[in-house]
Amino acid sequence: MKFLVYIPCHSDFEFAIKQAQKLRVQFRSFLIQIGSPEISLKIILSVNAYLPKPEEIKLAASLFDRVIYNGSGYLADLNISNGFLIALDEKPDLFWILSSNDLIVENAVHNVLTVFKENPSIDLIVTSLKSNKSAVEKQIIDPLKKGYSYGLISGIIYRLERLLPYLHNGPFMAFTGWAQLAVLQSAMDSLNGLNVKYMKFNSVYTQSERELIDVSNHYSHSIYGMLILALSFKSSKIESKKFVIKYVFKNFYRWHLFSRKWNYSGQLITKDNYLAWNQLIAEALIRNNSISAYYLYKICKIIPFEVAYKVKFFMFLKRKFDILLKQPSPTVFR
Repeated sequence: MKFLVYIPCHSDFEFAIKQAQKLRVQFRSFLIQIGSPEISLKIILSVNAYLPKPEEIKLAASLFDRVIYNGSGYLADLNISNGFLIALDEKPDLFWILSSNDLIVENAVHNVLTVFKENPSIDLIVTSLKSNKSAVEKQIIDPLKKGYSYGLISGIIYRLERLLPYLHNGPFMAFTGWAQLAVLQSAMDSLNGLNVKYMKFNSVYTQSERELIDVSNHYSHSIYGMLILALSFKSSKIESKKFVIKYVFKNFYRWHLFSRKWNYSGQLITKDNYLAWNQLIAEALIRNNSISAYYLYKICKIIPFEVAYKVKFFMFLKRKFDILLKQPSPTVFR
Protein backbone atom coordinates (compact mmCIF):
# COMPACT_ATOMS: atom_id res chain seq x y z
CA MET A 1 0.00 0.00 0.00
CA LYS A 2 1.32 3.45 -0.95
CA PHE A 3 0.63 6.56 1.13
CA LEU A 4 1.37 9.86 -0.64
CA VAL A 5 1.51 13.13 1.27
CA TYR A 6 1.69 16.28 -0.87
CA ILE A 7 2.69 19.50 0.91
CA PRO A 8 2.25 22.81 -0.94
CA CYS A 9 4.09 25.74 0.62
CA HIS A 10 5.12 29.34 0.12
CA SER A 11 7.12 31.44 2.59
CA ASP A 12 6.07 28.94 5.28
CA PHE A 13 8.85 26.62 3.99
CA GLU A 14 10.15 26.02 7.51
CA PHE A 15 6.77 24.66 8.58
CA ALA A 16 6.75 22.29 5.62
CA ILE A 17 10.11 21.00 6.85
CA LYS A 18 8.66 20.44 10.32
CA GLN A 19 5.69 18.59 8.82
CA ALA A 20 8.00 16.24 6.94
CA GLN A 21 10.14 15.60 10.01
CA LYS A 22 7.07 14.70 12.04
CA LEU A 23 5.66 12.53 9.27
CA ARG A 24 8.90 10.54 8.97
CA VAL A 25 9.24 9.96 12.71
CA GLN A 26 5.58 9.04 13.17
CA PHE A 27 5.56 6.74 10.15
CA ARG A 28 8.62 4.82 11.37
CA SER A 29 6.92 4.41 14.73
CA PHE A 30 3.77 3.13 13.01
CA LEU A 31 5.75 0.53 11.06
CA ILE A 32 7.35 -0.72 14.26
CA GLN A 33 3.92 -1.02 15.89
CA ILE A 34 2.32 -3.02 13.06
CA GLY A 35 5.39 -5.24 12.75
CA SER A 36 5.57 -5.36 8.94
CA PRO A 37 6.41 -2.93 6.12
CA GLU A 38 3.08 -3.38 4.36
CA ILE A 39 2.79 0.33 3.59
CA SER A 40 5.20 2.88 2.13
CA LEU A 41 5.27 6.65 2.62
CA LYS A 42 6.16 9.16 -0.07
CA ILE A 43 6.29 12.89 0.69
CA ILE A 44 6.36 15.48 -2.08
CA LEU A 45 6.95 19.19 -1.48
CA SER A 46 5.80 21.86 -3.94
CA VAL A 47 7.33 25.30 -3.30
CA ASN A 48 5.70 28.42 -4.67
CA ALA A 49 7.30 31.88 -4.91
CA TYR A 50 9.96 31.24 -2.28
CA LEU A 51 13.71 30.88 -2.69
CA PRO A 52 15.11 28.66 0.06
CA LYS A 53 18.58 29.06 1.48
CA PRO A 54 21.19 26.44 0.44
CA GLU A 55 20.96 24.73 3.83
CA GLU A 56 17.15 24.60 3.53
CA ILE A 57 17.44 23.02 0.07
CA LYS A 58 19.82 20.38 1.44
CA LEU A 59 17.55 19.60 4.40
CA ALA A 60 14.47 19.37 2.16
CA ALA A 61 16.27 16.95 -0.15
CA SER A 62 16.92 14.64 2.81
CA LEU A 63 13.30 14.68 4.02
CA PHE A 64 11.21 14.69 0.86
CA ASP A 65 11.13 12.12 -1.90
CA ARG A 66 10.67 14.91 -4.39
CA VAL A 67 10.86 18.71 -4.17
CA ILE A 68 9.30 20.88 -6.88
CA TYR A 69 10.53 24.47 -7.04
CA ASN A 70 7.95 26.40 -9.08
CA GLY A 71 9.38 29.91 -8.96
CA SER A 72 6.42 32.29 -8.98
CA GLY A 73 4.45 30.43 -11.62
CA TYR A 74 1.90 28.57 -9.52
CA LEU A 75 0.48 30.78 -6.77
CA ALA A 76 -1.67 29.39 -3.99
CA ASP A 77 -4.67 27.52 -5.40
CA LEU A 78 -2.84 26.09 -8.40
CA ASN A 79 -0.05 24.92 -6.14
CA ILE A 80 -2.61 23.14 -3.99
CA SER A 81 -4.58 21.60 -6.85
CA ASN A 82 -1.38 20.42 -8.55
CA GLY A 83 -1.39 17.78 -5.83
CA PHE A 84 -4.26 16.06 -7.62
CA LEU A 85 -2.19 15.88 -10.83
CA ILE A 86 0.73 14.47 -8.85
CA ALA A 87 -1.59 11.84 -7.38
CA LEU A 88 -2.87 10.93 -10.86
CA ASP A 89 0.74 10.34 -11.87
CA GLU A 90 1.85 8.53 -8.70
CA LYS A 91 -1.37 6.50 -8.24
CA PRO A 92 -1.05 5.93 -4.47
CA ASP A 93 -3.61 4.02 -2.43
CA LEU A 94 -3.94 6.81 0.15
CA PHE A 95 -3.48 10.51 -0.56
CA TRP A 96 -3.28 13.59 1.66
CA ILE A 97 -2.81 17.24 0.68
CA LEU A 98 -1.33 18.59 3.90
CA SER A 99 -0.99 22.31 4.56
CA SER A 100 2.30 23.53 6.01
CA ASN A 101 0.39 25.53 8.62
CA ASP A 102 -1.89 22.79 9.97
CA LEU A 103 0.79 21.14 12.08
CA ILE A 104 0.15 17.47 12.67
CA VAL A 105 -0.22 16.36 16.27
CA GLU A 106 1.54 13.50 18.00
CA ASN A 107 0.32 10.13 16.67
CA ALA A 108 -1.50 11.75 13.72
CA VAL A 109 -0.06 9.25 11.23
CA HIS A 110 -0.95 6.32 13.49
CA ASN A 111 -4.48 7.66 13.98
CA VAL A 112 -5.10 8.15 10.25
CA LEU A 113 -3.58 4.89 9.03
CA THR A 114 -5.27 2.87 11.76
CA VAL A 115 -8.67 4.21 10.71
CA PHE A 116 -8.02 3.23 7.09
CA LYS A 117 -6.76 -0.18 8.15
CA GLU A 118 -9.78 -0.86 10.36
CA ASN A 119 -12.28 0.52 7.82
CA PRO A 120 -11.30 -0.92 4.41
CA SER A 121 -14.50 0.26 2.70
CA ILE A 122 -14.19 3.99 3.44
CA ASP A 123 -13.35 6.44 0.66
CA LEU A 124 -12.41 9.37 2.88
CA ILE A 125 -11.34 10.45 6.30
CA VAL A 126 -12.70 13.92 7.03
CA THR A 127 -11.91 15.80 10.21
CA SER A 128 -14.65 17.42 12.25
CA LEU A 129 -15.20 19.48 15.36
CA LYS A 130 -16.63 16.65 17.45
CA SER A 131 -17.92 13.71 15.38
CA ASN A 132 -16.37 10.26 14.98
CA LYS A 133 -19.28 8.80 13.04
CA SER A 134 -19.30 7.03 9.69
CA ALA A 135 -21.69 8.12 6.94
CA VAL A 136 -22.49 7.88 3.26
CA GLU A 137 -22.33 11.47 2.04
CA LYS A 138 -24.01 12.56 -1.20
CA GLN A 139 -23.99 16.36 -0.92
CA ILE A 140 -21.41 18.69 0.65
CA ILE A 141 -21.88 21.96 -1.25
CA ASP A 142 -25.59 22.78 -1.05
CA PRO A 143 -26.15 22.75 1.83
CA LEU A 144 -22.62 23.05 3.16
CA LYS A 145 -21.79 20.51 5.85
CA LYS A 146 -21.62 22.22 9.25
CA GLY A 147 -18.79 21.29 11.62
CA TYR A 148 -16.86 19.22 9.06
CA SER A 149 -13.58 20.13 7.37
CA TYR A 150 -14.48 19.68 3.70
CA GLY A 151 -13.32 23.23 3.04
CA LEU A 152 -9.86 22.62 4.56
CA ILE A 153 -7.30 20.78 2.44
CA SER A 154 -5.63 19.16 5.47
CA GLY A 155 -8.99 17.92 6.73
CA ILE A 156 -9.45 15.35 3.97
CA ILE A 157 -7.46 12.15 3.42
CA TYR A 158 -8.42 10.12 0.36
CA ARG A 159 -8.49 6.42 -0.43
CA LEU A 160 -8.11 6.48 -4.21
CA GLU A 161 -9.50 3.06 -5.11
CA ARG A 162 -12.73 4.70 -6.32
CA LEU A 163 -11.71 8.37 -6.34
CA LEU A 164 -8.81 8.35 -8.79
CA PRO A 165 -10.96 9.00 -11.92
CA TYR A 166 -12.30 12.22 -10.35
CA LEU A 167 -9.06 13.93 -9.33
CA HIS A 168 -8.74 15.89 -12.58
CA ASN A 169 -11.78 17.97 -11.60
CA GLY A 170 -9.68 19.70 -8.93
CA PRO A 171 -7.21 21.54 -11.20
CA PHE A 172 -9.99 22.58 -13.58
CA MET A 173 -11.84 24.31 -10.73
CA ALA A 174 -8.80 25.60 -8.82
CA PHE A 175 -9.70 29.20 -9.70
CA THR A 176 -12.79 28.94 -7.48
CA GLY A 177 -10.64 28.24 -4.41
CA TRP A 178 -12.46 24.93 -3.85
CA ALA A 179 -10.59 22.32 -5.90
CA GLN A 180 -11.15 19.58 -3.33
CA LEU A 181 -14.91 20.18 -3.29
CA ALA A 182 -14.99 19.84 -7.09
CA VAL A 183 -13.30 16.45 -6.79
CA LEU A 184 -15.55 15.22 -3.99
CA GLN A 185 -18.91 16.44 -5.26
CA SER A 186 -18.21 15.04 -8.72
CA ALA A 187 -17.39 11.65 -7.19
CA MET A 188 -20.44 11.76 -4.91
CA ASP A 189 -22.74 12.49 -7.84
CA SER A 190 -21.23 9.77 -10.03
CA LEU A 191 -20.94 7.07 -7.36
CA ASN A 192 -24.19 7.88 -5.55
CA GLY A 193 -22.29 8.92 -2.45
CA LEU A 194 -18.94 8.35 -0.74
CA ASN A 195 -18.22 6.36 2.40
CA VAL A 196 -16.81 8.81 4.92
CA LYS A 197 -15.27 8.27 8.32
CA TYR A 198 -15.13 11.38 10.49
CA MET A 199 -12.30 12.05 12.96
CA LYS A 200 -11.92 14.87 15.45
CA PHE A 201 -9.54 17.39 13.93
CA ASN A 202 -7.40 17.64 17.07
CA SER A 203 -6.43 13.98 16.65
CA VAL A 204 -4.82 14.91 13.33
CA TYR A 205 -3.63 18.55 13.33
CA THR A 206 -3.77 21.90 15.05
CA GLN A 207 -4.96 25.04 13.31
CA SER A 208 -4.34 28.70 14.03
CA GLU A 209 -6.92 31.47 13.76
CA ARG A 210 -6.52 34.13 11.06
CA GLU A 211 -7.08 37.83 11.54
CA LEU A 212 -10.08 39.41 9.83
CA ILE A 213 -8.02 41.47 7.37
CA ASP A 214 -5.88 38.43 6.54
CA VAL A 215 -8.99 36.42 5.71
CA SER A 216 -10.36 39.14 3.43
CA ASN A 217 -7.04 39.47 1.59
CA HIS A 218 -6.48 35.77 1.00
CA TYR A 219 -9.98 34.36 0.57
CA SER A 220 -11.99 36.98 -1.30
CA HIS A 221 -11.92 34.85 -4.43
CA SER A 222 -13.32 31.87 -2.52
CA ILE A 223 -16.67 33.33 -1.47
CA TYR A 224 -17.36 34.17 -5.11
CA GLY A 225 -15.78 30.93 -6.24
CA MET A 226 -18.18 28.92 -4.08
CA LEU A 227 -21.12 30.43 -5.93
CA ILE A 228 -19.51 29.61 -9.29
CA LEU A 229 -18.71 26.04 -8.23
CA ALA A 230 -22.12 25.34 -6.70
CA LEU A 231 -23.94 26.55 -9.80
CA SER A 232 -21.79 24.25 -11.92
CA PHE A 233 -23.48 21.30 -10.21
CA LYS A 234 -27.05 22.57 -10.64
CA SER A 235 -29.11 20.71 -13.22
CA SER A 236 -31.95 23.21 -13.71
CA LYS A 237 -32.66 26.92 -13.86
CA ILE A 238 -35.00 26.65 -10.87
CA GLU A 239 -32.33 25.01 -8.70
CA SER A 240 -29.81 27.66 -9.74
CA LYS A 241 -32.15 30.51 -8.91
CA LYS A 242 -32.99 29.10 -5.49
CA PHE A 243 -29.32 28.68 -4.65
CA VAL A 244 -28.36 32.19 -5.79
CA ILE A 245 -31.13 33.85 -3.74
CA LYS A 246 -30.22 31.87 -0.63
CA TYR A 247 -26.47 32.40 -1.05
CA VAL A 248 -26.73 36.16 -1.55
CA PHE A 249 -29.15 36.53 1.34
CA LYS A 250 -27.24 34.49 3.91
CA ASN A 251 -23.93 36.18 3.09
CA PHE A 252 -25.26 39.74 3.17
CA TYR A 253 -22.75 40.85 5.83
CA ARG A 254 -19.76 39.49 3.88
CA TRP A 255 -20.11 41.18 0.52
CA HIS A 256 -18.47 44.48 1.42
CA LEU A 257 -15.56 42.80 3.20
CA PHE A 258 -14.75 40.45 0.33
CA SER A 259 -15.52 42.60 -2.71
CA ARG A 260 -12.66 43.94 -4.85
CA LYS A 261 -12.22 45.66 -8.18
CA TRP A 262 -10.62 43.72 -11.01
CA ASN A 263 -7.85 45.60 -12.79
CA TYR A 264 -6.29 43.74 -15.70
CA SER A 265 -2.54 44.37 -15.81
CA GLY A 266 -1.38 42.05 -18.60
CA GLN A 267 -1.48 39.03 -16.29
CA LEU A 268 -4.71 37.23 -15.41
CA ILE A 269 -3.22 35.78 -12.21
CA THR A 270 -0.99 37.87 -9.95
CA LYS A 271 -0.31 38.06 -6.22
CA ASP A 272 -1.92 41.49 -6.12
CA ASN A 273 -5.65 41.45 -6.79
CA TYR A 274 -5.47 37.65 -6.77
CA LEU A 275 -8.32 36.08 -8.78
CA ALA A 276 -10.48 39.18 -8.39
CA TRP A 277 -12.13 38.36 -11.71
CA ASN A 278 -14.04 35.62 -9.86
CA GLN A 279 -16.20 38.45 -8.60
CA LEU A 280 -17.15 39.53 -12.14
CA ILE A 281 -18.17 35.99 -13.06
CA ALA A 282 -20.16 35.53 -9.85
CA GLU A 283 -21.92 38.87 -10.23
CA ALA A 284 -22.95 37.97 -13.77
CA LEU A 285 -24.30 34.65 -12.55
CA ILE A 286 -26.25 36.35 -9.77
CA ARG A 287 -27.80 38.81 -12.20
CA ASN A 288 -28.60 36.10 -14.74
CA ASN A 289 -30.40 33.92 -12.17
CA SER A 290 -32.21 36.52 -10.04
CA ILE A 291 -32.40 40.24 -10.66
CA SER A 292 -33.81 40.84 -7.16
CA ALA A 293 -30.90 38.96 -5.57
CA TYR A 294 -28.53 40.99 -7.71
CA TYR A 295 -29.85 44.33 -6.45
CA LEU A 296 -29.78 43.07 -2.84
CA TYR A 297 -26.16 42.08 -3.41
CA LYS A 298 -25.33 45.51 -4.85
CA ILE A 299 -26.80 47.24 -1.79
CA CYS A 300 -25.05 44.95 0.70
CA LYS A 301 -21.73 45.36 -1.10
CA ILE A 302 -21.56 49.05 -0.14
CA ILE A 303 -22.41 48.56 3.56
CA PRO A 304 -19.36 47.77 5.77
CA PHE A 305 -21.02 45.27 8.11
CA GLU A 306 -17.61 44.00 9.24
CA VAL A 307 -16.98 47.15 11.32
CA ALA A 308 -19.65 45.87 13.70
CA TYR A 309 -18.23 42.38 14.17
CA LYS A 310 -17.18 43.20 17.75
CA VAL A 311 -20.47 44.88 18.67
CA LYS A 312 -22.35 42.51 20.97
CA PHE A 313 -25.83 43.47 19.77
CA PHE A 314 -24.85 42.96 16.13
CA MET A 315 -23.29 39.61 16.99
CA PHE A 316 -26.48 38.57 18.77
CA LEU A 317 -28.61 39.46 15.75
CA LYS A 318 -26.21 37.78 13.34
CA ARG A 319 -26.19 34.52 15.32
CA LYS A 320 -29.98 34.54 15.39
CA PHE A 321 -29.92 35.05 11.65
CA ASP A 322 -27.44 32.18 11.21
CA ILE A 323 -29.69 29.87 13.21
CA LEU A 324 -32.68 30.91 11.10
CA LEU A 325 -30.76 30.01 7.93
CA LYS A 326 -29.23 26.90 9.55
CA GLN A 327 -25.68 27.95 8.80
CA PRO A 328 -22.54 28.03 10.99
CA SER A 329 -20.98 31.29 12.08
CA PRO A 330 -17.96 32.02 9.87
CA THR A 331 -14.48 32.26 11.37
CA VAL A 332 -14.14 35.92 10.47
CA PHE A 333 -17.00 36.84 12.80
CA ARG A 334 -16.09 34.67 15.80
